[in-house]
Amino acid sequence: MADERDATATLEERPELASALESVCPVDDDAETWTFEDVPIDSGTFGELVSADLVEKVDGEYRLPDTTRRALDGESEVPTGDREGSALDSTLPAFDVDRRAAGALAGVLALVVLFRTVFSFGSVFRDRAVVLSGNDPYAYRYYVESLLTRGGGFDAALLSDMPSMNGEPFMIATLYWLSDLFGGTASAASTVLAWYPVASALITAGLLYVLAVRLTDDRRVGLAAVVFLATTPAHAIRTSLGFADHHAFDYPWLVLTALALVVLADRDERAFRDPRAWLAGLGLGVGVAGQVLAWDYGTALVVPVAPVVALAVLLDVDADRSPLQSNAPLLGGLALAALVVHLVHSETGWHTDFVTAVPLLLVGGTAAVLAVGEVVHRLEFPPLAMAGGEVVGAVAAVFLVPVVFENFWAEADGRADRFFATRNIVETQPLISGDFTWFLLLGLVLVLAVPPLVWASRRATDGSKPWLVAVIYTWYFLALAAVQVRFVGELAAFTALFGGLGFVWLAHWVDLAAIPRPFADEPATPNPRAGAGDSAADGGTATLRVPTVREFGLLVALFLLVGGIGVLQTPIKTSQVTIEGGAYQSAAAIDDHATAANLSYPDDYVLSQWGRNRMYNYFVNGESRSYGYAREQYRTLYTSGNESQWYRSHRNRVGYVVTESVSNSNASARSLFTRLHDGFGSRQSPVDGLAHFRAVFASDGGDYKTFRLVPGATITGTGPANATTTLSQSVDVPGASFTYERQVRTNGAGEYAATVPYPGEYTLWNETSSVSERNVTAGQRVE
Repeated sequence: MADERDATATLEERPELASALESVCPVDDDAETWTFEDVPIDSGTFGELVSADLVEKVDGEYRLPDTTRRALDGESEVPTGDREGSALDSTLPAFDVDRRAAGALAGVLALVVLFRTVFSFGSVFRDRAVVLSGNDPYAYRYYVESLLTRGGGFDAALLSDMPSMNGEPFMIATLYWLSDLFGGTASAASTVLAWYPVASALITAGLLYVLAVRLTDDRRVGLAAVVFLATTPAHAIRTSLGFADHHAFDYPWLVLTALALVVLADRDERAFRDPRAWLAGLGLGVGVAGQVLAWDYGTALVVPVAPVVALAVLLDVDADRSPLQSNAPLLGGLALAALVVHLVHSETGWHTDFVTAVPLLLVGGTAAVLAVGEVVHRLEFPPLAMAGGEVVGAVAAVFLVPVVFENFWAEADGRADRFFATRNIVETQPLISGDFTWFLLLGLVLVLAVPPLVWASRRATDGSKPWLVAVIYTWYFLALAAVQVRFVGELAAFTALFGGLGFVWLAHWVDLAAIPRPFADEPATPNPRAGAGDSAADGGTATLRVPTVREFGLLVALFLLVGGIGVLQTPIKTSQVTIEGGAYQSAAAIDDHATAANLSYPDDYVLSQWGRNRMYNYFVNGESRSYGYAREQYRTLYTSGNESQWYRSHRNRVGYVVTESVSNSNASARSLFTRLHDGFGSRQSPVDGLAHFRAVFASDGGDYKTFRLVPGATITGTGPANATTTLSQSVDVPGASFTYERQVRTNGAGEYAATVPYPGEYTLWNETSSVSERNVTAGQRVE
């Protein structure tokens, strides 16, 4: 039992326990002993009172000891000096719990930042340049820099005439505003684009923590969910430093929408008069509007709202609640989203009419469902009638919409075909495949999340609206990611949520933690074996206990057991999207060469593999808007062996060519690609040397080689009739030295003509010809 000094100190440090004891005192006054069921406090707080010896157990029941009574009444015998010290400390205890939780949250958020930056920092920031990862980020870089050169600040006219109006206008506008805020220069834009994915991950992780705690009432689950999100490769790639793709911009809006729906789902018929419910409705409106405006196919991310509304209303009817009063803030939030999207579309022209119509349909459908639900509720029809009405309404919509809204349906059908089209792009491939893609992108978190997901699905069918939201979002994005792996980043937030719940349960199963609060069906007295961040037997949110060194070590070991794959795969997967050193060096070398030759676009256009084409052209000529030409034409290097024909077709469009080592290229020995990459365009039996490709640079190891397309100098002269000889030239370029060779044959009159891409001295049949740089670049003849 605690003495008066300990009891007083505890109550001064934990004023919320003093409040709980005040509610216990009347019960203790009326009975000698009592049980937990007799007192009006929750099991978590009660467990803390017992743990702190403020409540003592007698013959299986409880009572308040005299020391607790005196400490509560302020009759402690603590010496004056000690009391003054306690008084000085009493200003902090009210925030002690929050500080501990905030410290833990700060730690896991720091882990998110660490896993988003440490593996790509050196690849992104090098040689005083910002080398963004991937290919598409260079298009957004081009768009933002173009806007900065045209103006600054919030200019409605500028936003009405911006790039990608039907693509990702909101994301581009946001990055433009931020770049303008931080200086309005190309350097500022580069820095903003590099760090924005990390900021997105941080915001998403914070929202995920709030969502998890809101659902489970267990801070440990929230912390575990953030840790799993930090180490999930699928999410870490998309939000890694420098990977300024549009997906990272979508994640915060998605989790915000889900969080707002969870908060709204936790309200009853009093929601109509609850300011906090309307605040959540505002959050819902912001989230839905943000998703729709951020991306052309952002409408796919708000699809879960529809089944959430339909099933939530059904649960309201089953629970004899007014659907209209319970969900009025939800309807208001969706109406706000529709209004915002419509106003933005009207003022700026962003997106098509189809995209702006989706929020309106969502509002109309929600209003219809609420109206039907309210009628069923007031007329006291059975829930089955509501379910039947929703099914009939859905079927009717499927048949009527194509007829009544013919253009809308045609657009929806076409967009669906494009959306689910399988192309030779990684992100359009399915998540569930024979190469274990799901395992490499999600690790064992998906496996860990499935049992809690099934449990939550059962809870949802039993009438839990908050869990209904979570399970619908998770199942929806699991199905979507199964079809196209591009949505695995959206799925990651929800697998992390249920993975965190599963991890805390697993820790409980091995006696490292108390049972997660959602799984605690009955109140329980404190478990002395409960550890790692527990303050109550049911893992409540009141406090977080700092684990011992042993507990912390065991928890880390347990995490590595289920999350270690993510820890290992995150750096591997991140390295696959960063720009390789040889690729960036090739771009820098081409830029130096083009600058020295005083070339401008399109004479310095770089033809390369399409997956890196935007990067090359950004650093060489700044024109990184599209990779369409490269995607269509680069393949001809593999299929063509006729240099003259290829040169005539591309000389007015291509300035440089980059080749890179690939496995299983299926290129023949006569193909231009093989002759360039394997022989620098020099003669290799049985094929002759090339005349229009001049080597510029080779990376260490020869994985990347760059060539300038030139007319070449044509050497003409005479020699023995019908004779063959070889001309050669020693060539030194950064990264490689080789001998360029071509075979020359005279005709019956002894005449010959040979085109070479390098200046220098050439000897043929004991005669020397001097070729200048001008001869090569101007396509002149040398006799």
